[in-house]
Amino acid sequence: MKNKKTIKIIALALILAFALSMFPSCSDKKIRSETFLEYFDTVTTVSANASEKDFSKILEISSEALEKYDKLFDIYNEYDGINNLCTVNKNAGKVPTPVAPEIIELLEYSKEMYTLTDGKINIAMGSVLSIWHSYRDAGLKDSENASLPPKDLLVEASKHTDINAIELNKENNEVYISDEKLSIDVGAIAKGFAVERLAKRLEKEGFTSVLISAGGNVRAIGPKTDGKPWTVAVSDPEGENDYPAILEISDSSVVTSGSYQRFYTVDGKNYHHIIDPETLMPSEYFVSVSICVKDSALADVLSTVLFIIDEEEGRIMCEKLDAEALWIYPSGEISITKGFPKK
Repeated sequence: MKNKKTIKIIALALILAFALSMFPSCSDKKIRSETFLEYFDTVTTVSANASEKDFSKILEISSEALEKYDKLFDIYNEYDGINNLCTVNKNAGKVPTPVAPEIIELLEYSKEMYTLTDGKINIAMGSVLSIWHSYRDAGLKDSENASLPPKDLLVEASKHTDINAIELNKENNEVYISDEKLSIDVGAIAKGFAVERLAKRLEKEGFTSVLISAGGNVRAIGPKTDGKPWTVAVSDPEGENDYPAILEISDSSVVTSGSYQRFYTVDGKNYHHIIDPETLMPSEYFVSVSICVKDSALADVLSTVLFIIDEEEGRIMCEKLDAEALWIYPSGEISITKGFPKK
């Protein structure tokens, strides 16, 4: 569940936000920004066209919500008084775990995404992903002895990835994993799901001009108060150009998946964290895929799915789901869908 997105995607938006904040109107309303460092192992920034009082309320709601979801969806750590996904995984094959309704909702949505993506997004892949995680950590600590997970170890773990073994009891708010060797990993969906729920909460409270970025999961609530769209930027995977694409969005989300942040090197080749469930290896089609669609949870899912399928398949999926995409190939070539909102 840890961060897999580039946090540089909103750098331009924050620069513009700061510049505009230097020229407040005669009312108290202006663009304000605040950064959180505590949640989802990433940097989260909230910007809004708001009065000081309203912005304080936005920050209070945002911090409270992100802290809650961060703890509930954590697969690595447990917390006093909370049954979270780490607890659920520890109880695999033993007993059902009573959980908060938000966990049931996340897991229900994850099952829907499994069907929608023909199994490409599978939260039951934890047994495989944890092996890659361990080998990557070891390789980063001792680069001279970095190695790949043995294929037979990955294949054996893949026998314990049946999403139907994750059983949900909505009436009692319980989760039971019937396979003791299966573990849940919501890294491809949890942050986007949390950001979307936060956005809906802020909308319900009446806020109409907010930009949320959680480690590059960007969600715009409406335009800026002057009616102009928010400006966001996609960073260059090679670090040679600051922004291969600049976007203008209103009431929409932008999420990027890339191979260039979480990786380790074995025999001169980089191996990243986005694993194809069919090959059990890191996908090699692209170095970066950015998605633009209204729902942040869906954007999070699609950025991963389109990373592990070829562009032709990705275009079909985008058309089906009314989403737009930008692909960056290892060669540096960039391809976009017709409606991608580049400036």
